[in-house]
Amino acid sequence: MRYEKKPLPGGSSGNSSMPRPATARPLRLLSLVLLGTLLALPPAAAQHRQVSVAFYNVENLFDTIASPLHADGDFTPSGRYGWDTERYRTKLDRIARTIDDAGFDVVALAEVESERAVRDLAETLHDDYSFIYRSTSDRRGISLALLYKGDKFFPGEISRIASGTSREFLYVQGELIGYPTGLLVCHLPSKFNDRKYRIRAAARLAEVADSLLVRAECSRLLVLGDFNGELDEEPFRRAFGPERDGHLAGGRLRNALREHARNGFGSYCWEGEWLLYDNLLVSAPPAEGDGLHLRQAGIFVRDYLLTGHDGEVSHRTRRGYPFRTFSGNRYLGGYSDHLPVYVILSR
Repeated sequence: MRYEKKPLPGGSSGNSSMPRPATARPLRLLSLVLLGTLLALPPAAAQHRQVSVAFYNVENLFDTIASPLHADGDFTPSGRYGWDTERYRTKLDRIARTIDDAGFDVVALAEVESERAVRDLAETLHDDYSFIYRSTSDRRGISLALLYKGDKFFPGEISRIASGTSREFLYVQGELIGYPTGLLVCHLPSKFNDRKYRIRAAARLAEVADSLLVRAECSRLLVLGDFNGELDEEPFRRAFGPERDGHLAGGRLRNALREHARNGFGSYCWEGEWLLYDNLLVSAPPAEGDGLHLRQAGIFVRDYLLTGHDGEVSHRTRRGYPFRTFSGNRYLGGYSDHLPVYVILSR
């Protein structure tokens, strides 16, 4: 664990001075604040009355060892990206710093290559996390994982569900602070893929979520992942129906980040525009019924997660963008091209 945690001055989330480039939708960021301190540990008596669940696309967390099963040669010491031990350790330190600073209780990860990479990340974290990893059929080995604190989440059923694409869904059924809850994690195809392919993937996600919700043992469901699109786009309107007051799928699911999207906040930036590609959907019981209630949702941001936080910006790097690991073939040594999103549920 090499990184040093440095609190921001005055407890600020550190985004008050971020500039706004002139774009169709202003470049804006959302501080994640909970009673003055982001996800600060509550008093001991209250620690088991709330839980934070997050999703984080960590942008190509590859180990350095060539796999005989995947086309991962670019991420090796002799490969295209010169992915050596130093760069790998820097990447682990970066992601661990983000998760430790946020203090998430449960965090689903996208773009992890191997169980080895997830294990190394868990060992780099300051907090004690267990993990679940399931590979997908993705040619490069892009897969999903789940980190969780054992006193907040106890997994039971773990399965890989066909998605209609090479990136299967990860489903974990367990007890979330004592309440049976299902977590459905996805990484949907990007817009570089054929439109029909993306529509099919979105429809499959909605189909699986609906199937899980009709099972008595899955009365609470969280759908979280990188949708590679916003919920008002055609593939998701077709799959989940039009969004009405934040509700989707005939009222069975709720868009936890609806207000953030309406106000122009995002987790990913493309050509100067913030886009909410990382989404969190919660079923009706956590949002409104008995038991777990949706207390808060947001996007986690710190100065160090953005370009230009240290006052220096390359002429080829725009200020205030997610500080990513690579820009094309150019190594930047940052964190990820996405920001984490989260919900807080309470009894």
